[in-house]
Amino acid sequence: MVTLFRRIRQKLIDSGSATKFLLYAFGEILLVVIGILIALQVNNWNEERVLKNKLNGYYEQIHQEISASLPQLERYIAAQQELADLNRRSLQLLNTSDPDSLQLLESTLGALGTAWIITHSYPVLYEFLDSELLTTVEDSPLKHSFQELSWWFERHRNINEAVNNQYNQTIEPYMIRRFNYQSVALDRYQDLLVEGGPQIDYTQFAGDLELWNMLTLKLEMVGLYLNYQQSIQEKLIRLLDEIERVTG
Repeated sequence: MVTLFRRIRQKLIDSGSATKFLLYAFGEILLVVIGILIALQVNNWNEERVLKNKLNGYYEQIHQEISASLPQLERYIAAQQELADLNRRSLQLLNTSDPDSLQLLESTLGALGTAWIITHSYPVLYEFLDSELLTTVEDSPLKHSFQELSWWFERHRNINEAVNNQYNQTIEPYMIRRFNYQSVALDRYQDLLVEGGPQIDYTQFAGDLELWNMLTLKLEMVGLYLNYQQSIQEKLIRLLDEIERVTG
């Protein structure tokens, strides 16, 4: 093909027809430009196809990762609700100042001495959020779902630290001073402990402002933590729906 064009070009030069030569030269340039544009378009199509396949691969893995985690998250939310209910019950018992009711604190105060946190483990999702691929997501609702989750995960790390600090700096020292932990620990931990120790008269806590505030602050923290987990659960389910919509 190149040899053919060269022969035509030489023939036009030899004929001395400038007009024909210029028209031919323009046509040759136009063909080259069209060829380049076609090559660029094909390259763009290939790049878009590779990117789409890569995104779909991530979407599939993220969908599997989240789907597998949701039952565990549901159980954790139920356990947190149990802590909230027990702390609320402790406050109700304290509020009565009735000696018989105060003795029932032994069955509820274990929630005060329990700090459960959850570490959300989504390696593929975290990898995707930390990569540049998120900027290539063109579907706005799907992209927004990813961004929302990223924001909630960051806040979750902060509240995990707050829960640990409250327990280590405030609650545990108080429990050590004022209670026999074995007698108030939740049933699920009793097999790990040795039964016995000093008996505690729970009527002494009637009107105890420190215990009242301790339980109130604990209930507040558990409630906030529960709200965080429910919000993350909601965002995860929404992301699943968006992935199914985009890939379906």
